Parts: sequence; C-alpha cells; structure tokens
Amino acid sequence: MTRVMVVDDEKYVRRGIVEHTDWQLIGCEVVAEAPNGEEALRMAEESRPELVISDIRMPKMDGLAMAEELMKRYPGIKVIFLTAYDEFTYARQAVRIGASDYLLKPFDDGELEASVQRLLHLHPNAPVDEAMLEEELIPLDVGEGVSNRYVREAIAFIREHVSDSGFTVGMAAQSLGVSEGHLMRLFKSETGVGINTYLTRLRIRKAMDLLKDVQVRVNEAASLVGYQDIAYFSNTFKKLAGVSPSDYQANGLKNLRPKEP
Repeated sequence: MTRVMVVDDEKYVRRGIVEHTDWQLIGCEVVAEAPNGEEALRMAEESRPELVISDIRMPKMDGLAMAEELMKRYPGIKVIFLTAYDEFTYARQAVRIGASDYLLKPFDDGELEASVQRLLHLHPNAPVDEAMLEEELIPLDVGEGVSNRYVREAIAFIREHVSDSGFTVGMAAQSLGVSEGHLMRLFKSETGVGINTYLTRLRIRKAMDLLKDVQVRVNEAASLVGYQDIAYFSNTFKKLAGVSPSDYQANGLKNLRPKEP
C-alpha cells in the first residue's frame, strides 16, 4: 500500500479528500493529514509518506515551500497539488521545481484517484508494456499462494459470476456455507485486499479486455461486466485505469502520461 499524507488548511476539504477518496481501490492508505506545510514536515518525519496530496495556499508554510523541503529530505517523494484556477501559475511553477502533478479545483469524482494511478504506476520514457502496466495498475494476482480453501473458492465463485449485476458478497458466502462477515475477514487477511475491491478490479480488467475490440461499445462492455449504470462504470474505470473507457478503447494506455510542466 502506498503511504499518503493529505495537507489542506480547510478542515472539511481535507476530511473530504481523506474520507471520500477510494484509497483501497487504488492500493493506497492515508497515514497522516496536516493543516499546513509546517505541520506536514513535522508529521512526515514520523509517517514517512510516499505521496503527498496538498493545497498550495496555506498559513505558516505554503505548499510550494513544503514541497521543496520534502523533496530535499525525502528523494523520490511525490506531490500532487490541488489548486484553484487563480493559483494555476503557482501549480505550473510547482511542477517545474519537481512536484509531480496538479489538479484544478473543483475536480470531478474519480479524477484524484486517476491522477494517483497515473503518477504511481507510469514510468516516463520507458516503453509501455500494456499487459504489465494493466496488472500494475489493477492487480488481480491475489490468489497465488492462498492456502485457505474458502478464499480460493470465493475467488473462483467471483470469477464465475463477475458479469452478474446482482452479485453480492452474501451470495458467495452462502455458496460456501460461511457467514458474509467471516468470508470478508478471511479474504482480506489472505489476499491483502477487500473482497469488493477484488470484484471491482476484476470487472474493470475484464472491461479492458472487451474494449480492446473496437466494435464493442462502452455501454456494452459495462453491461457485460455487471454494471447497469454507465456513468458509475466510467467513473470507476477512470479511477483504476487512469483514463476513461472511451479514451482507453481509442488509445490503450498510450495517453497515460503525466502532465507536462
């Protein structure tokens, strides 16, 4: 799991980012949050984040000064700035000095997760092996080495019913003769991911395979992997793949590139 710190002087904005971003889905966990750059530097010593999501204008120490200091102290740390339109010049300046990316407020649901996916899993200037990148972006190899019979059977059951829009964890649990709560705990303990997260990843990977055929429409792909709501499907796809379904179908992962400074 990638360790994340969220920095924003507005408490409700900060808490919104922490609570409403699907961190587990993209393999991240929030290890710290801070109200300004000065406090963020102190907390970074203890929590050692690998990725920082930060506002720019904050009291005591702004995001630019904080990012410069963090990058000096912790080479390799990545910073994504969340910035308003009137701070756009500062955001571009931040990228030039080494910050990794920026998003303009207000950003759409799913946009932050997509930015994180692009940032953490793309290797600039390296040839893109799409099969390897797909597995890195949306890992499914959780069943290898699983010793628990119930978890192995749950994985097989999920794969068999991945296209069923009415699928529930309760259905899998019932088929295995265990309680839903027990199965969820076993699955997370054995694989390191939640069972619903695994289901979502599996559906999106299957959708990616379907969309490689240009004759398959996005809404058809959504339906074939168990999504009835096309908007929800598209949003989830972008969170995990870093690009929209239509962009993926047109370009694969070729457009999965960080913003230029």
